[in-house]
Amino acid sequence: MDSKVGIPVIDAHSHYFNADTLRNWLSRGRTMESFAKRTSSRTDMTSIELPDENFDTAQRWVDELDKYGIETMGVMVGVEAYDEFLETMKRFPDRFIGYANINPAEPDATDKVKKAHKDGFKGIKLYPSSWKGMKAYDEIVYPVYEACKEKDMLVFLHFGITIGGQADLRNGNPIDIQVPSRDFPGLKFIIAHFGAGWFREVLMMQYQADNVYMDSSGSNSWMKYLPYDIDLKQVFKKALTTGGSHKVLFGTDSTFFPRGWRINVLEAQYRACKELEADGVITSEDIHNVFYGNIQRMTGYKPPV
Repeated sequence: MDSKVGIPVIDAHSHYFNADTLRNWLSRGRTMESFAKRTSSRTDMTSIELPDENFDTAQRWVDELDKYGIETMGVMVGVEAYDEFLETMKRFPDRFIGYANINPAEPDATDKVKKAHKDGFKGIKLYPSSWKGMKAYDEIVYPVYEACKEKDMLVFLHFGITIGGQADLRNGNPIDIQVPSRDFPGLKFIIAHFGAGWFREVLMMQYQADNVYMDSSGSNSWMKYLPYDIDLKQVFKKALTTGGSHKVLFGTDSTFFPRGWRINVLEAQYRACKELEADGVITSEDIHNVFYGNIQRMTGYKPPV
């Protein structure tokens, strides 16, 4: 399947939210007013369509993937949407790759990793920027890494800035994964959003570790908060010439409707890579790796026949 930009595409990093997800946010003191204010000033979302009990999240996403010619979408799945997502994988085989959100502080965290593997998930999502009093290298997190190693699951990590106003940026530095990456050389650690403001640190990890990857997901609006000017083409050039094209995964960070699947993210990132190809910096094979081949290889995803 070819996408709207003319190449096969797998979105390695998006989200699966349902009505229960929003309900849980509100129960923790978040308000839609405050969330809408943050998203309108920091993202390209001008409005959020709140899902209700009749909202068919799975069908809406499949319709979006078909509309733009996207083969499959990797999604972060929280506990509120977990059971629904299991049904989604049955309804639409091969259209979603699941990563389970895991909180290592919970006493059953390792059991949840093993259950996710049994249920067909290909990885987990850790969110160090939202943790309180816990670092990615702390001993309490190591059993989760052990379980992922045992089940050969990917480990996505959100370091850096976040739209969540309760983040603790003391835990936001991607360098925190350096020691675990050394201690678990067989695990693949994927730092989301180019490090979300900690891009330099992600690049340092390309030198230091062979098993630390990055994804390109989202609008990467963190660029405008840096004290120097940088654009998407420069980001891709640095990412692809340090670790290599086998270590960068395309993602959109698609989340809510009515925005839906973020075709503008694909277009912008593909254009940046094509310009680098025209400059002789990367090849068409590199572009295939980023937008399709890497996540296919790392998850064992097989396209439908």
